[in-house]
Amino acid sequence: MNHKFIWLILACLLTNISYAQESAFPSYQVSLSFFGENISHSGVRLGMMLPIQKVLKHKKADEQVDKAWVGGLFLTYYKDPRNHQGLMLTGSIGRQRIGKKGLQSSFNIETGYMLSLLDGEVYEQEGESFAQGNRASSHFVFGINPGIGWNFSKVTQLPLAIMAHPHIYVQAPYNTLFVHRAALEIKMILNLK
Repeated sequence: MNHKFIWLILACLLTNISYAQESAFPSYQVSLSFFGENISHSGVRLGMMLPIQKVLKHKKADEQVDKAWVGGLFLTYYKDPRNHQGLMLTGSIGRQRIGKKGLQSSFNIETGYMLSLLDGEVYEQEGESFAQGNRASSHFVFGINPGIGWNFSKVTQLPLAIMAHPHIYVQAPYNTLFVHRAALEIKMILNLK
């Protein structure tokens, strides 16, 4: 293997380590959220996000911006009254930015598994009669969720952030194809060093 290539890789790794040591970005984030599927069907969402790569940018002598690629794992539950309950286990990858005064923004791509459980009894036709059917069904979900909020740890000693994330995602299979869904997440984040 070419020694110049190895030195180049080592230099890149050391550069990333030096950025990570200067960055005020947390080592990981734990979140608890209100999750409203179609905004009105309330639920809860638990999550953990880890930075994959941190970068600190100096725009001026006294102004620094923290950026990071982040990966996350989320468990979401919601209830659509008189229709179904949804349970999702998803993973995400995205970009977060924390400005000088704490304005935090993000953009994430998320995918995973959804289990939906219909409320009430389900019947399936078997010949000329009906039998009780399965209330649960499995789905694949894929979506995006941009976010905006405030990171208090940037200007105070509080290791907290609050963000709002609109979610747009696809659930498949749904009947014979797929269905578009929308949700609103209001997230409380604990920043841990």
